[in-house]
Amino acid sequence: MSSEIDILPFAHGQRPTLTRIRCRQEQQLRQVFIGQASICHVRQGRKRLQWNGRNLLCGQEGLLLIAAGTQLNVGNLPRNGEYAADMVSLPPALIERFRLHYPGQGAHARQAQEVTTVPQDGDILRAWRYLQDCLHDDAPVELQCQAGEALLLALSLRGPIGALLRDRSDAFSHRIEQYLLMLDAEERSLERVASAFHCSVSTLQRRLAREQTGFRQLLDKVQLGLALEQLQASSLPIADIAARCGYDSASRFAIRFRQHFGLSPSELRQTLQ
Repeated sequence: MSSEIDILPFAHGQRPTLTRIRCRQEQQLRQVFIGQASICHVRQGRKRLQWNGRNLLCGQEGLLLIAAGTQLNVGNLPRNGEYAADMVSLPPALIERFRLHYPGQGAHARQAQEVTTVPQDGDILRAWRYLQDCLHDDAPVELQCQAGEALLLALSLRGPIGALLRDRSDAFSHRIEQYLLMLDAEERSLERVASAFHCSVSTLQRRLAREQTGFRQLLDKVQLGLALEQLQASSLPIADIAARCGYDSASRFAIRFRQHFGLSPSELRQTLQ
């Protein structure tokens, strides 16, 4: 199945990214990592989310707002044989710029739920469509970011937008995750990350250990999330996706993918047909 839009090479840098997901059979995925603040609209079917003991079933009536760093169990449920959804990921730099331009927004984000829904009114719908047009047409980065800010403003004028604006800079591991998302596969080394954070490898490992995690766990989480995105939204061969996401062996990638998400890459692809 071909992608609706060309979103390769799945850059997660300073611009928003748009991923369009479609499937014809039900998808049930465990431990889906949302690395960046994301806004999702289900165009057909329904999406079921589970996180921290909470459950949410949403359809086409509004936008789904998901905080950066959230891990979810996800069910994509087709209706009349098809599920379709658009998801826009907003980089940390864009979120921070919005907070600077509009002081006070997100003041209570730290206490807000990781996932919220917002009904679409006229202003939100116009801003959402404008952002999608900018991303689809590959407009200049400045326009893409301006459109992202416009959507955040439209959402905030409608009411509180939950944890979408949550500042995660207090957790060292979260900052590592964000940095890894912006690197190519060959650049995601422990030494490269330690250098970028102006510390030694041993210091970086100690700081992560204090947060009950490690570099390999963070790298695995990021690589699996990127692989899931590419499997759902492109027609690249599975072996190519494994290599792009930093896996030396397609077979080992398939085993790890199944262990984490609960189904293999090929089983996931079958739901798209």
